[in-house]
Amino acid sequence: MRTVFELDPLAVLAFVAVAEHGSFRGAARALAIPKSTLSQRVAALEGHLGAQLLVRTTRSVQLTDVGASYQREITPAIDALRAAESTVAMLQAKPSGRLRVTAPYELGRSLLPAILAEYGTLYPDVVLDVYLADRVVNLVEEGFDLAIRIGPLADSGLVARRLGPPKSHGLYASRAYLKRNGVPRRPADLAKHRCLVMSGAQTPTTWTFEAGRTKSHVQIRPVLAVNSFDVLMRLARAGLGVVVIPELVVGGPDEPLRRLLAGYNLPVRQSFAVYPSARNVSPALRTLVDLLLERLA
Repeated sequence: MRTVFELDPLAVLAFVAVAEHGSFRGAARALAIPKSTLSQRVAALEGHLGAQLLVRTTRSVQLTDVGASYQREITPAIDALRAAESTVAMLQAKPSGRLRVTAPYELGRSLLPAILAEYGTLYPDVVLDVYLADRVVNLVEEGFDLAIRIGPLADSGLVARRLGPPKSHGLYASRAYLKRNGVPRRPADLAKHRCLVMSGAQTPTTWTFEAGRTKSHVQIRPVLAVNSFDVLMRLARAGLGVVVIPELVVGGPDEPLRRLLAGYNLPVRQSFAVYPSARNVSPALRTLVDLLLERLA
């Protein structure tokens, strides 16, 4: 028997077609080639393998034991080729249809408008359905195509793509608040302070700080929870309490908020695009994920 590199792929496809259709006539019609050509290719495959794969009668075609075994072994490879063709066709297709997206309220409010506006201009045939909620949506059960989430992520078997670099957070309070309540010098001091927190599925009651390899877990006393960094900043600027917010949203030199505990780091937070499967991703979903990755890089 010769090596697989000398095998004619058309001969393999001819055999698979005959096995699937149960006749040379049906296989020839499916492949749009003459029956004589099909017969020659199957005969060439049998010659290459040195084994009879088919038993031909006047009315039907039956697989030999060797032929049945060969079909079982070759079928996954043929299915993979067909899947690859389908993937290429989808990549070339024009994005269209309905795309359901979910994200946390605050993240979606600040992150998505500009990106979705650009996406809608590029792909007007896609209908976007966006749901902002501070809970973990079950993508499969609730029929969503894509979620934007903040890590760490649960091991759910979903595909997760990082959206840009991790975001650093800091602890802040207004000078007026600090004048009334004192400046915390170490994380443990926060147990005596009024804390403003983000609300949602996991409203924090503990803040974690890191200094080198040492971690400090502080039980805090939330006096207000709201699902908006913008509102938290306004309340902190008004002197209501101390707050943990992304460093990027804090203003410049005229910012009334003062950074606290500069020698301690808060855990960074990474955002992800999460979707159910890496196979057979629709053109609409693929192009939206690509745009998110590009704009948030």
